[in-house]
Amino acid sequence: MSVIPNIVHFVYIKERDWKLHHYLAVKSALVKAKADSVKIWLDEEPEGEWWDKTKPLVSVHKVKPPIEIFDKPITQPAHKSDVIRLQVLIQEGGIYADTDVIFVKPFTDLLNNDFVMGHQGIDGCEGLCPATMLGAKDSKFAKEWLAGFKDTFGGGPPGSDTWCTHSVSYPRWLAQQMQHGITIVDHEAFFLPLYHQDHIEMLFEKDISFPNAYSHHLWESSGKKYLDEMTIEKIKNENTTFTRLVKDLI
Repeated sequence: MSVIPNIVHFVYIKERDWKLHHYLAVKSALVKAKADSVKIWLDEEPEGEWWDKTKPLVSVHKVKPPIEIFDKPITQPAHKSDVIRLQVLIQEGGIYADTDVIFVKPFTDLLNNDFVMGHQGIDGCEGLCPATMLGAKDSKFAKEWLAGFKDTFGGGPPGSDTWCTHSVSYPRWLAQQMQHGITIVDHEAFFLPLYHQDHIEMLFEKDISFPNAYSHHLWESSGKKYLDEMTIEKIKNENTTFTRLVKDLI
């Protein structure tokens, strides 16, 4: 029996609209990753066409986003999500993915582990990214990581020095201390292409195959202009990496 349940968890804090690519992320978890179920943890349900299409595919779980951790205020929605995703994996176990992650294939061969993360950048030069990760219930690594927020969480805005110290840099450091508590997959597994402009163009302007990928992070902020303008018609008619990945989901 697998240690990590084949359940996909998404976290949504109502700061953005629920768009086509969010629906496709959920659909890909069911169709491509063949998840046993998909759960969305949210403070308020979004509205609109794509949420109406998404809701029948998931189980919805209300959660109150944290406003502080270790007496440090949490103001950024992304940081609230950082806490919730770890709490969910500790509580239930499963596969966590950001709402802008498209699954490519099942994670079956990764499930017999305690915790799994992927390099962001070649050899993890940028750290370990939490946008896609897997954990067994009560994972020791997840618990140690969450406890480490006491010393690493700075709560800064995007682009600040403390934006990702607790979420990208710290898990890389912790993995070096707990080598038997975590399995690390290379940068091709979850995070290629990256968020740099030439990589975003690989997703939305070119058609490139990534044979070693389990999933792709769409880097919603960097790819915003493409995702905001994405339609069913474009997916049907354009031939790009992204449209090829999702044509069979529409």
